[in-house]
Amino acid sequence: MGSMLQISSALGAEEPKFLGQINPYLRITGEFYGSYEAWNYFRPSPAMNNNNSYDLWALRARLGALLTTSYVDGYAQAQYVGLYGLPNDAVASPGGPLGLGGAYFLANQSTNASNIFLKQAYLNFKFNSLGLPGTFLKIGRFEFMDGMEYRSGNDKFDGLKRARVAQRLVASNIVHVGRSFDGFNAVYDRPAFNITASGMRPTQGGFTVQGQNEISDINLFYGALTSKKDALLPGTEGRLFYINYDDKRNTQVVDNRPAADRPRLDSQNLNIHTIGAHLLTLHQLNSGSVDALLWGAYQFGDWTSQDHQAWAIAAEAGYQWTNLDFKPWLRAHYFLSSGDDDASDGKHKTFFSVLPNGRGYAKFPFYNLMNMQDAFIQMTVSPTPQTRVTIDLHHLSLTNSADLFYGGLGPTSSSGAFGYSGKPSSGKSDVGQLVDISFTHALTKELSWRFYYGHAFGGSVTRNIYSGKKDADMVYVDFNFIF
Repeated sequence: MGSMLQISSALGAEEPKFLGQINPYLRITGEFYGSYEAWNYFRPSPAMNNNNSYDLWALRARLGALLTTSYVDGYAQAQYVGLYGLPNDAVASPGGPLGLGGAYFLANQSTNASNIFLKQAYLNFKFNSLGLPGTFLKIGRFEFMDGMEYRSGNDKFDGLKRARVAQRLVASNIVHVGRSFDGFNAVYDRPAFNITASGMRPTQGGFTVQGQNEISDINLFYGALTSKKDALLPGTEGRLFYINYDDKRNTQVVDNRPAADRPRLDSQNLNIHTIGAHLLTLHQLNSGSVDALLWGAYQFGDWTSQDHQAWAIAAEAGYQWTNLDFKPWLRAHYFLSSGDDDASDGKHKTFFSVLPNGRGYAKFPFYNLMNMQDAFIQMTVSPTPQTRVTIDLHHLSLTNSADLFYGGLGPTSSSGAFGYSGKPSSGKSDVGQLVDISFTHALTKELSWRFYYGHAFGGSVTRNIYSGKKDADMVYVDFNFIF
């Protein structure tokens, strides 16, 4: 579901402050989160275990301690997560999980699954006193999100960046359980720019509550150079980034080749290089504000026995009438990622989403951003400073009808599932339309709640896969208390 920290700060809301300051050096941090979900998913027919209508509950609690000194900060955080009322008959054969409830049950093999584990534990060394101002080195287990290497201090700009730039490819916020990273994160931060370099291995999480274990067969390197807001152009920041993803888990890759021709990663691994950039701009005018985003990435490397060459682009623009009641904010979005047009040519051309945010870019996650064209408009209104209502209208289609219709949120376990699934498109390209509405209300800086409803109208791709029920609904209500 993602942390409500992400939601409350998205598109400009003030990020909550922690309350548990014990003394100038020690702060206790915590979070209590609860969610209720109801699903009425697509349904294949004929199929076994094709229960597409169910509900479930999720609880998450985090407790941490932050020790701050002039030379080093230390942080440790424990997490409890529980998933309750999971359906044991929502993994259709054929068809796979019917919504996230089926995916949770498949990963945990229980209708009620819970666990306590170490979410974060790190030391963050500060080198200011050694004559290296703005230099930091974090070592241990920590959360990470690409695109949020620094904060500008402008709430609206940082909210846009968090909602529409951050965590497209590397994220800790992935549904209820989340994901952490073991490794190092080195930062050189100056007034005009930020340089970040990280070497990491992800932990389990996402669907499985066994979040303690590191996925040791995935190695990730991330590097970014960010020109900060206003440094080169007024109201604008730019970032260049590089990601290397190496995966040699005991699992079979998913792509558009016949299943028998897909190698296992422990014999022929993935080694994917991603280079990319983004430009984000926000300008205040007399009657409102205008914003725009350009994001792009190109990939190359080895997709098991195939050469990998893929790409993705995003373009967005918006205008907010800040002088009108409710401050309406209209934004237009377009995303396009490459698909593979020939399974037998020795080249893999499907864009790979690496380790993305769970719901940041697909609130109703019956699809993801691989081989996908997503054109949508978004309207946000704020009846009060603490309230936000957002309506999205999506038109979804496959970039290449010779490729698969992909789902999944990235690797979440050390072995077994690849992390992404793919279903035949049967030569079709129309995935369908999605209409969703979300309502977020901050009762205090520490306590907020949210309501979401999404309805998917199946297109020709979806109707071919799910002939029993060709549309889908999802509702959830959640709350978050942070101290």
